[in-house]
Amino acid sequence: MDIGEPSTRRRLEPLCDQISRQQVGAVIHAFYDKLRADAQLAGFFSGIDDFAPHEAHIADFWWIAMGGKPDTPRQFDMLGLHRAMSLSAADFDRWLALFGETLAEKLPAESARLWLQMAEGIGTNLKRYTL
Repeated sequence: MDIGEPSTRRRLEPLCDQISRQQVGAVIHAFYDKLRADAQLAGFFSGIDDFAPHEAHIADFWWIAMGGKPDTPRQFDMLGLHRAMSLSAADFDRWLALFGETLAEKLPAESARLWLQMAEGIGTNLKRYTL
């Protein structure tokens, strides 16, 4: 099987090569500001007293999902945590809309598009397994 010349092979370029760890943190912080102010979604976060550790955990999730190396090992249970929240399809849609707005505000258009595409794929899986 010929897989092509090295120059014609598709190269995977992790999103972490386009979006810095600091940008991830800034996006997540701005996004959670929006979530906490949103009439539909704010209630899901009312039980979190200290947002800094939560935001750091979520920023780590995205950084690792983008191909970045974690500073420390992390465990993520996105399915279990979101299932326990009893989110509706409309809640997921609102979450993605706010996330897309935040990405557009904080990142260059192509980076925002690629990250949103990743978020939509994760959102689709979360909906499928938690609704």
